[in-house]
Amino acid sequence: MKSISVRDITIGEGTPKVCIPLVIKNMTELKSMEPLIKEASFDLLELRVDFIENLLEGLTLETLLEELRQYTVKPILLTYRSLREGGQIQLSDEEYLELVSRVCLTKCIDMVDIEMMSGNALVYKLVTHAHNAQIPVVMSYHNFERTLKREDIIEKFEYMEAMDADVMKIALMPHSPQDVLELMKTTCDMSMRSDKPIVTMSMGTLGKISRISGQVTGSAITFASLDQASAPGQIELNSMNTILDVLNHD
Repeated sequence: MKSISVRDITIGEGTPKVCIPLVIKNMTELKSMEPLIKEASFDLLELRVDFIENLLEGLTLETLLEELRQYTVKPILLTYRSLREGGQIQLSDEEYLELVSRVCLTKCIDMVDIEMMSGNALVYKLVTHAHNAQIPVVMSYHNFERTLKREDIIEKFEYMEAMDADVMKIALMPHSPQDVLELMKTTCDMSMRSDKPIVTMSMGTLGKISRISGQVTGSAITFASLDQASAPGQIELNSMNTILDVLNHD
């Protein structure tokens, strides 16, 4: 597995990088998070823009990003999560393309999440816009209903590779310990054969073990909640840092 460097971190090298999702609705809520962000110990920050009120109106998003950039020098991953993949809103293809085009020009973000299930033509356009602005792409797939079979997981990773993702992410909902282990084993196998960093997680309480085992499986990023979790099973940031310190201590 090759690595990718973004600002001061290298994804796919060393211990899994800790990303905190930021779930805010407006500028007031963002400013209230400033002390927590500045004091927290993390590697990346994910801004979940599907939670933002009046997202596409005026310069709402650009203004929020400029404010957030003042709070941290860490890489910022911008994520719009659609309703079909567990998010808060559903943008049209045109709105999604406009959103990505706008944020890539702000110089305030370092990576952008693109949902692989958006359709071949749209995914190609989204990736092209990001790469033209020299913004690495985290291509993602989420299934809140079930865990896919091994061959289907591999197929999705291969699609992401073909669509020129820089980092490939899959999150699945388990219904048994076997589901969790299957995803972890497939992650391990894919991380050894792929030339792109891989990120996986088994969601919910049952899947928490997958969030702390990236050093073994090859999952390059884990998500931990700073204030509000953005997905089921996320571990609180301080607890995550403690667990990873223990696991990686000689």
